[in-house]
Amino acid sequence: MDFIADSNMWLLYTGLFIAPFVQEDTAVIGAAGLSVSHSDHWMSIFAMILIGLIASDSWKYGLGWAARHHKWAKKYADHERVRKLRSSVINHSAKTLIAVRFLPLARIPTYLAAGFFGVPYHKYWLSIAFSAVVYVSIIFASFHILGEIIGEQLKTYMPLVALGFALVLGIAFFIRYRKKH
Repeated sequence: MDFIADSNMWLLYTGLFIAPFVQEDTAVIGAAGLSVSHSDHWMSIFAMILIGLIASDSWKYGLGWAARHHKWAKKYADHERVRKLRSSVINHSAKTLIAVRFLPLARIPTYLAAGFFGVPYHKYWLSIAFSAVVYVSIIFASFHILGEIIGEQLKTYMPLVALGFALVLGIAFFIRYRKKH
């Protein structure tokens, strides 16, 4: 990559690993845009964003698991609606965990619920890893196919388009948050 010396590539890869902990969708879209403009490193960009995405989702289970050991959470778990939700999440955990990857604003609550309701961790981890591979592959393939169809000029501007998209998405979330509070 032109803007980073080969001896400092670890900085880029560290950033790609950390980015999903901040905002997953923006990180994946940004990485896909970066991989188009620097196609000689696309595989390592893909791998690092995927590892970061799986790592950022893996610890959310633990938060839900830890919450269920508190007195207030046990009281909450006794509500009828929560018991129905628990049965649905446990009986259809793989399908649910894979599907929520593609549903805006449903991912984090569902991952927390999986830990809270005691979905087996290996089932949780395999489901989020599979859905992450599918999700990152779709985004990267879309960017690369679009780059091939439209041509070299798009490859120059794709990171800017990704950054603009991420900025608009971030502003939309911020406005939605401000309206609720």
